Parts: sequence; structure tokens; C-alpha cells
Amino acid sequence: MMNSGQILHGTQDGVEVLRYKGDVRHTLCVALDRYLQPLLEKEGLKGFVVDLTAADSIDSTNLGILARLARAMQKAGLPKVTLISDQPDINELLEAVGFDNVFNIVAARETELDKLSEIPEIASGHVKTTQLLLEAHRALMDLNKKNRDQFKDVVKAFESELES
Repeated sequence: MMNSGQILHGTQDGVEVLRYKGDVRHTLCVALDRYLQPLLEKEGLKGFVVDLTAADSIDSTNLGILARLARAMQKAGLPKVTLISDQPDINELLEAVGFDNVFNIVAARETELDKLSEIPEIASGHVKTTQLLLEAHRALMDLNKKNRDQFKDVVKAFESELES
């Protein structure tokens, strides 16, 4: 049985750290998005590390949010986001969506973090969640042609849901 997911956060020496645990699903995306926005505008941001070593699975919406994070860091002229993953199935997924081209993917973390706090789930309206699902999948599509083909129907579905 999968653990319900959680995302923990902390900061170490100007580097923001996220640790994904359990089964990370779209239900966490609104809270994560709301948490990331001010961080990306923060003075002195040196980088981002996302630790996936405790994740059982991660859905496409959360992958899309990571793709948006990678793009935001790139636009700001900051270092590539480092993804830490030592799990073959998650590594295969990261490679399948082209993350090996836009992230530094490593197998182990160099330092242990002391203090991480949970990003609590936020209840949000259906339209806000659907909008975020749409933006996340568009970010995945922007990475490469294979993703464009793979996620175009999902994006169309979210677009028509928002129009109705």
C-alpha cells in the first residue's frame, strides 16, 4: 500500500530544499505552488534541491510543477535544480519526461538536513486546481516533443473543462 504523500521544505545556506515522501499526487500541487511563488522572488536564492529518495511515486502534475520550477530558475539565471533520486522506477520516469536535460539528477544527497517542515495541503476551488493542473501539464509539454505528444490530450481536456 502506498503512503499518502507529503512534501517537506527547508533552507540550508541559501538553497531551498523540498523532500517528497510517499505517494505525491496533484492534491499537494496548490499548496506547493503557493509555497514556491514567494521563494522564487526571494533575494539571495542560491538554488533548489528536490529530494525524491523517500517518494513512492510522483504524478504528472507534480512533475509539471517541477518543470515550471526548473524554467523559473533558468530565467532567473540561477543554477539548475538538483533532483536527488536513488530509485530506478522514479529515475526512469524522470528520464522519460526529459528531466535529465533540465535538472541535475544525482543519486545521493551530500548533507543531511536538520529541520524540514511539512507544506500542508490547501483546499482550493475546483477552477484554481484545474488551472494549476493545466499549467503543470503545459510545462511538461514545453520540455520536448515526446511530452507534447504524450500530454496534449490531457491539456485539451483541462482546457475544455475550464471553458465550460
